Amino acid sequence: MVIVAGALLACAGPTAAGAAPRAAHAKGGIRNLHAPFAVGRRSYTFVDPSRPTSPNGTYPGAPTRTLQTMLLYPAKGDPAGPITDDAKPIRTRRGHRFPLIVFSHGYGANGPAYTLVLARFVNQGYVVAAPTFPLSSGGAPGGPKGGDYINQPADVSFVLTRVLRLARRGHGLRRTVDRHEIGVAGHSLGAITTLGVAANSCCLDPRIDAASEWSGALLPFPGGSLFPKRTPPFLFVHGEADGTLPYSGSAAGYAQAAAPKAFLTLEDAPHVFFYGNWLQPFVDTTTDFFDGFLKGKRRALGRMAADGNVPDAASLQQDLG
Repeated sequence: MVIVAGALLACAGPTAAGAAPRAAHAKGGIRNLHAPFAVGRRSYTFVDPSRPTSPNGTYPGAPTRTLQTMLLYPAKGDPAGPITDDAKPIRTRRGHRFPLIVFSHGYGANGPAYTLVLARFVNQGYVVAAPTFPLSSGGAPGGPKGGDYINQPADVSFVLTRVLRLARRGHGLRRTVDRHEIGVAGHSLGAITTLGVAANSCCLDPRIDAASEWSGALLPFPGGSLFPKRTPPFLFVHGEADGTLPYSGSAAGYAQAAAPKAFLTLEDAPHVFFYGNWLQPFVDTTTDFFDGFLKGKRRALGRMAADGNVPDAASLQQDLG
């Protein structure tokens, strides 16, 4: 299977500012802190010894799965400044930490390819972990292998476990990462991965509190079915003019998902839409969604309609239950 999804994100520009909605039981959020935040960056190598990497072309495979992971986090410094490697994380008091989002990249890309767009969510108060998958990335040994998507939901769960372990043990993140408010997101093949880990019985991770898929499709996973009971709130995002993965895929996902759910249509947008008139409605609506379901901000859910309905750029359907 080949899914072409180039992540040409230089156009994204500089960083800037089934159940009832989780907003109903807010934990206090991070209302004492004010966005935008500066962005820090760290890199980690996580090795899962429990699962192998399959052979791929001339690559003989490996007994483990290695996931190079970029971690972006709110840091001390100038929010308008550049992303800073190993910047000092913002440390908060208990009950006011930053939710964690694990992001899955598209076919032939890697986690760092999406740095500029992911940094926009960090500006708004999120920690983002972006792994590079062993076989679907552009630098995969033997060349990118799209069919390995079936193994990637377990990769997401493994990275989530390792980042939470880092935060629990300190590493300067204990008072930065909220270990109890977890989101996932992904683009293209990464959106399919996100559907696997957040909405398929094969691989559903119960720690996930909200999910968003961008330019995805409904592909099968071995032994699983989509949208079993008790899936988290879901935001679907897709460009109408996507020539790689049809718009109809996300439309079908939205139709099948239980509330709370939302579907952001980017008018005449291509597969990679992180630029032009589409960027701001996408960032604002996605931030509203995660703010509502991870930070417990009811007003953010109320802003989704205004932020997601922009003439000649975007329109929003929603059923928040």
